[in-house]
Amino acid sequence: MERIQCTVAGVILAAGRSSRMGRDKLSLPFNGKPILQHVVNAALKSHLEKVIVVLPETSDIENRVDFTGCDIVRSNHCHLGQSQSLQAGLRKVMNDAHGCMVLLGDQPLLTPTTIDMLVGAFAQQQDCWVAPVQEGMRGNPVIIPSTWYEHVLEITGDEEPLQLLNIPKLPLRLVRIHEIGPFIDVNTEQQYQRLVHKYETLSA
Repeated sequence: MERIQCTVAGVILAAGRSSRMGRDKLSLPFNGKPILQHVVNAALKSHLEKVIVVLPETSDIENRVDFTGCDIVRSNHCHLGQSQSLQAGLRKVMNDAHGCMVLLGDQPLLTPTTIDMLVGAFAQQQDCWVAPVQEGMRGNPVIIPSTWYEHVLEITGDEEPLQLLNIPKLPLRLVRIHEIGPFIDVNTEQQYQRLVHKYETLSA
């Protein structure tokens, strides 16, 4: 495989309150592992230069998820919105990476192949944001170019990575992805049950 001529770091957002789920969704089992573990494993097996996991200030998820190979960042202000968690992770990579891939902790079907396809696309156009697309639907993860780091650090509220793509005049490259991973996340009990019913393989 052709060598990537830029560095992209990954920031996994795992500091949310799971308010719509009503329980800690990232610890829920899927195919024998917590949901978050699947995302961590995919990131570590990819071409990402480093992997940062943003956790809440107090959490015992480290007792259930193996973060070996990752750097842990605690978000003291995650209650103020997802942008705060993103900024906490971004500050850890902004001096070391040409791009920052923002991954959601509740996308257990994400694969290293998809991550590497997005990294490869970014390596070709390092001034563009990169996002996956399938049949007109945008997904996650999203790559932020270093030229936009300072702008992202100024954002407030609960904007998700996909919402950031609505910034006016934002240079965006959409990458067609055939895998389903970037387009399935788990925010509600119904979505979790659907995930298990349709994609759980251990019970098959």
